[in-house]
Amino acid sequence: MRNERIRYLLEQYYSNTLSDHEAAELSQLLDTIDQEELIDILGLTIPPLSATENFIVDEAEIDAKVNQILALDKNFQLKTTRSISILRMLKYSAVAAIAILIGSYWLFNQTFNASTDQKTAIEKDVQPGKNGAILVLSDGTQVSLDSALDSKVIVSRNGSKIRISNGQVVYLDSKNVKENELNSIETPVGRKYNITLSDGTKVWLNASSSISYPIAFSKKTRKVTISGEVYFEVAKNPRKPFIVNIQNSQTNIEVLGTHFNVNTYADHGSYKTSLLEGSIKLNAGKRNYLLTPNQQAVSQPGSENVRVISDINPEDIMAWKNDLFQFNEADIDDVMFELARWYDIKVVYDENRPPGTFTGKIQKNLTLRQALKILGATRVKYELTQDNKLIIKN
Repeated sequence: MRNERIRYLLEQYYSNTLSDHEAAELSQLLDTIDQEELIDILGLTIPPLSATENFIVDEAEIDAKVNQILALDKNFQLKTTRSISILRMLKYSAVAAIAILIGSYWLFNQTFNASTDQKTAIEKDVQPGKNGAILVLSDGTQVSLDSALDSKVIVSRNGSKIRISNGQVVYLDSKNVKENELNSIETPVGRKYNITLSDGTKVWLNASSSISYPIAFSKKTRKVTISGEVYFEVAKNPRKPFIVNIQNSQTNIEVLGTHFNVNTYADHGSYKTSLLEGSIKLNAGKRNYLLTPNQQAVSQPGSENVRVISDINPEDIMAWKNDLFQFNEADIDDVMFELARWYDIKVVYDENRPPGTFTGKIQKNLTLRQALKILGATRVKYELTQDNKLIIKN
């Protein structure tokens, strides 16, 4: 009843028919609800977005609607008293999430109206992924890298000392470690992680990824082996090339100092090496390819053939590192692969896959339920079961 009244008053505001008395009432009512309720109410109240003939939502329209929400306080300040400051705090705390629900739009051949059965079918929720990984020492010992764990020092059987603090790995005596002593870091489903190697190279691992590296690099080269998706900012050292080997592949990448991303997820069916800064040499069997910034090399596992794509969008490549899902004409499989990896869910299709492609972005700090609300705007029907199985219906 209360929420219906709030929704009614907001609708009055959007139609410019809100009286002074109603504005004061709305201020008081909003002081009694939490942010989640406010987001849900606004999601049902804000007029729907339109779409172009190519089913692309106009970003200017999105901005206008967000600004319309922001203008709520300005209009109220002219009419009401200091109590509206409470409204402002509530509203601005929700604006970021509202912008996600509006700005993280899905471009599809449907309007922004989720079906009723979706709203009632989802009763549980799944929290988003977070930072975390497993450190595997050279002697096989496994150590959880959870930021919630207390700081501790580990001594491996080979004598190396490692401090784990706030989930971060610090090698205390890497200069005295043998060159061939390897450690690895593995991110399970629903986890991401970043580490700085002994040479200063910064590494970010997406979910379901790994990197194997020496605690101390050799005097001639810096070699690591990866799987999944990994982003590198390689420390410059012209005398010591940095070489990235792709696990179970003859492909490797050689750099001196640069920024690049490597995606080797099996569900993509190809390896994608994307260069953002500097230059890299991709070695695929007996063939070599030199990449320049904003180029992407696409290769098939076990093949020496490489297709080079120019003028890639760096934002698309960096989205996962920046805590975003970002899709560009992706089919339902690609979308679900990403959601499954981050939320640790199993996706099944009870019928044929829904047609169409998706273009848009979603913040990765949303719960699965919130992400599905955005996806539900395309009228893709789904059901989330209690055992974390997401059923997609056509």
